[in-house]
Amino acid sequence: MATLGDRYILGSGRSDHDRLHVISEIHDDRTHELLVRAGFAPGHRFVEFGCGLGYVTRWAAGQGAHATGIDVNPEQVAVANDLAREARLETAQFRVGNVYQPGLEANSIDMSYSRWLMVHLNNPVEAMRAIYAALKPGGVMVCEEADASAVYAEPHCDAYAELREICLEGGRRRGVDYAHGRRVHTWAKQAGFEVVHVDAYHPHYMTGKHKGFWNWTLRNVALGLVNEGTLSETHLQNLIARMTATDDSPETVVAHCRMHQLIAKKPN
Repeated sequence: MATLGDRYILGSGRSDHDRLHVISEIHDDRTHELLVRAGFAPGHRFVEFGCGLGYVTRWAAGQGAHATGIDVNPEQVAVANDLAREARLETAQFRVGNVYQPGLEANSIDMSYSRWLMVHLNNPVEAMRAIYAALKPGGVMVCEEADASAVYAEPHCDAYAELREICLEGGRRRGVDYAHGRRVHTWAKQAGFEVVHVDAYHPHYMTGKHKGFWNWTLRNVALGLVNEGTLSETHLQNLIARMTATDDSPETVVAHCRMHQLIAKKPN
């Protein structure tokens, strides 16, 4: 099933591969801690939905799981398979698919994981029901979902405030809400899960390459924004310049999305 909002707004290609690597650097340590808290163990059958280049899937395989990464982007799946082969991870595999119809046997997996997936979907509850069906009784779904309304700079930067609104409006045009990571636990309950654990974290940066992540993301989607009429080329370049000035200032804090974490269990 695919509807307008289920189309991922960001691109592919080398630039997006680099961007996904930075996402891994920012978030993966917290993700690994969350998965261990959720009961991750060697021998588990582990599936990552929306796996991108497969950083978390490869970590799971490296810890002894039988790990599968599923993504709608064939290019990223091909790169993920190449990276797994290079790392000699025989228990990691990647394939093209979607969360609504993942092609998994019912009651067959121990743990699922997704990050920044549900907020991109028109029907996150339906997606979670598909995960529920694939999990064994007692199996665990782990999610990390973003609230983009929490992006800001301090001292205040008009460009970052504008970026935040562009992001949220882009979601609304696709029938989704990029602030709804905060609702991930309610979706899980609607899908039939027992909520085991919720938490959130909020990365902030004053210096370093991670500070400019949202500037980089804007550049990554720039052509699409201009083509769909969201921004003129002149306005876009002005926005990037103002964000870059903020990123370069050691006196300014840039806050990323607040990330909402969920551990939910399929009842026995």
